[in-house]
Amino acid sequence: MRDVVGRRAGRTALGAGLGAALIVAIALLCSAGAAGASAPAAAAPAGATSAHLGLIVPASGSIVVVRRSAGQDSLWSVDPVTATPTQLVNLPFRPTRVEQSPGGRRLAYLPSTAGPKVYVYDTRTGTLVRRSLAARGVKVVDSLTWLSSTKLLVAGKSTRGVAFYPFADRLYVLNAVTGASARYRALSGTEPSVAPAAGRLVYVHFSEGGRVASGSSARWITERLYRIKLAAGAKPHLLASVKYADDVGIRLFHDPRLSPSGAYVITSTTGSDISVNYRVRSAATGKVRRTVSTELLGNDVTAWSNQGDRVALWSMPLADNTNTTQLLVYNPAGNVLRGSAKLSKVVVTGLAWSSNGDVLACSVRGFTSPDDAAELWTIAPASLSSSVPTDLGAGSMPVFVP
Repeated sequence: MRDVVGRRAGRTALGAGLGAALIVAIALLCSAGAAGASAPAAAAPAGATSAHLGLIVPASGSIVVVRRSAGQDSLWSVDPVTATPTQLVNLPFRPTRVEQSPGGRRLAYLPSTAGPKVYVYDTRTGTLVRRSLAARGVKVVDSLTWLSSTKLLVAGKSTRGVAFYPFADRLYVLNAVTGASARYRALSGTEPSVAPAAGRLVYVHFSEGGRVASGSSARWITERLYRIKLAAGAKPHLLASVKYADDVGIRLFHDPRLSPSGAYVITSTTGSDISVNYRVRSAATGKVRRTVSTELLGNDVTAWSNQGDRVALWSMPLADNTNTTQLLVYNPAGNVLRGSAKLSKVVVTGLAWSSNGDVLACSVRGFTSPDDAAELWTIAPASLSSSVPTDLGAGSMPVFVP
């Protein structure tokens, strides 16, 4: 029996929407409207009971987001044209990260409570299932990505607690459909990112050295960025390496994101509460293609287009002293970086591209608001410098449904 935790949810419409155009002036939050018609029933997944029939599923082209109300997080889909939201399912956890499977059918969510579980939402059946690596001795899952349309690659450790430097992380493969799991090639590392079509994986590995100086509690940390082919028998290839003292609290290759083509990888250098340096490298050689320096309260968020030709990020321009926010789109092939018009100062917590790359969605919040209390904006990346975002109401961790 599958461990299904999803349940049927009603559908709610918010007002009349924001009009047919995607890019209009920033709107105020939509006011609550009357309940709309129920969506058609979805087919039950294999192994699901009759209690799971008729679940609401998101429409193609909609944006799935997390909304929080009265202490409850739920998944909603939002029509990017009309701004009409549809409640999908309540979440029995507070999510901190979402990853979309190749093809877009499944969404994997990492809970905020450090533990061995992940949750997978199926956009075709409307079911939410819980998967666990406890059988592998994993106490905490730190990060995850998709290895294929049905399998997750998960970094976890056998010790409890959250570590800034996850020395103990190991890689595991977890079947999102069956729940079966296994070690992945006995690799040690964290923050994996996969380009399934290109057959490439990148990940970060930490090792600890001796004391920086006699009598000092600080120790040397070596952080390495590796790339490996998914083919059997392939060996890891070192892309970049750096050594620093652990008392400075920095990360040099944080949250690597491999482009769908497998040609480039973007990482973030974080270390203070206000600064981030993004670096785009060749995934073949590790050579840096572009560096973008910014001030953004330590929140680094990036997203590759499905075509792999552009990567979105965000910044608070240094010269503006965090008074404004900019969305950025970088084309590594042409080494071209374009920025949006200056926006009211907000923190960007999530980025997502539409399937054809015509629309960029982002979740934004005020400096003191929690991530799951964000607003959902959309903007046209083709006219980034002149476009004004459209406000679609509440929503964080956006993902487009193909």
